[in-house]
Amino acid sequence: MPFLIFFYRLYFKIEQSAGDETLTEQDQKKWDSKYLRNIGNSDPSNLLEKYIFLASHGNALDLACGNGRNSRFLAQKGFQVDAVDISNIAITHLAGQDPRINVICQDIDTWQIPQDHYQIIINIRFMDRRLFPMIEKGLKPGGILIFESFIDERKEYCLEPNELLNAFKYFHVVYYEERKAAHSDKFDQSVYFVAIKKV
Repeated sequence: MPFLIFFYRLYFKIEQSAGDETLTEQDQKKWDSKYLRNIGNSDPSNLLEKYIFLASHGNALDLACGNGRNSRFLAQKGFQVDAVDISNIAITHLAGQDPRINVICQDIDTWQIPQDHYQIIINIRFMDRRLFPMIEKGLKPGGILIFESFIDERKEYCLEPNELLNAFKYFHVVYYEERKAAHSDKFDQSVYFVAIKKV
């Protein structure tokens, strides 16, 4: 193979790989910077506190766990928790706090949820539509989904009205509410969703 062609292919491959890594690294740096400035409060989600009783003990998944406030609450309730987040700062803060918490530093945009594995999955203030079918498959029959996010039709990373009801239409809905987002000038509304995967 001529050297110039070989060099071009090698250079292109490195550049392509570096470009992919940069996107993840930029996202990671953004969240690391956020948690360095403020690791956040330690109180669990009110929605989780209110509806945790619905879930049978077993495995739990905390998507975009952040500082681990909800993971710690789940572990204290007796669950084995997979806590996933892209931020090294957040994951390092959580690591070692409870032996029932398995910390996973991973870009959730590419992570795969294990199938038929969890009694409860929580998604608090995070949104990735790619995960919707994996969340459904990741829950065991009778498993609980607790989802809290924002609604804003102008923003791609926010939900649309009733979107969760449509995405999880085969679940039994326990609680659903859309209301004006409190203490936020970035989002129109908050949405709260609790549902059970049908047996």
